[in-house]
Amino acid sequence: MSSILRFLEKYEILIFLVAGLIILASARKTYVAWREWSRSIFGLEKEHAQQIFNSALTVLVFSVLLATGLFLVNTFITPAVPGVQQLPTPTIDLTALPPTETPAPTLVVTGEGLIPTITSYFSRGCIPDQIDWTDPKNGDTLSGRVELKGTVNIENLGFYKYEYSPSDSDTWTTIAAGNAKIINEPFGGTWDTRALIPGEYKLRLVVNDIQNNSLPACVILVTIKASE
Repeated sequence: MSSILRFLEKYEILIFLVAGLIILASARKTYVAWREWSRSIFGLEKEHAQQIFNSALTVLVFSVLLATGLFLVNTFITPAVPGVQQLPTPTIDLTALPPTETPAPTLVVTGEGLIPTITSYFSRGCIPDQIDWTDPKNGDTLSGRVELKGTVNIENLGFYKYEYSPSDSDTWTTIAAGNAKIINEPFGGTWDTRALIPGEYKLRLVVNDIQNNSLPACVILVTIKASE
């Protein structure tokens, strides 16, 4: 039983195609025989046409019943019979080596859109062409009023600010802030160093994205000398 149902399911399309051709041919033959019977005058001619009509009609009805039965069997009976619809099972290769575990890559979290270079610019948080000081440079000596220049060029920029602090302190004083991208341009305004005690100071450029996430600050060290 299962083999017959499996055969019918496998060749369903072919059987439907053949049955369809037979139905079309029988329908045409039945129609032609009916017309000849209706036009016949003599009894022998009518009898002959009647025989052709009956034969064609029998084949037509049988073909329709066959196609209908096949549809019902494959739609309702075959799915309900266990073992008819067989699922392919993978072939196990006994000679294959067991899979080896690949160590997961270690991810280093950086700011979105930033490209880490040379250990974050010697561990100062500066990233050339993205978050960096242009003037002054790390180690420069400054005095008087200083125009500060740099680059803030990241995706999803929220705002930035630049600050200073004595080299031996973590108390930062904000100089100014902005929210537009700049590339090797003045941050705006000047830094008046005349009121500061001469010595070493840290300059810090802090950038936040539009989600207010702080990216690694770019810090440089400068020396302030007394103005003449």
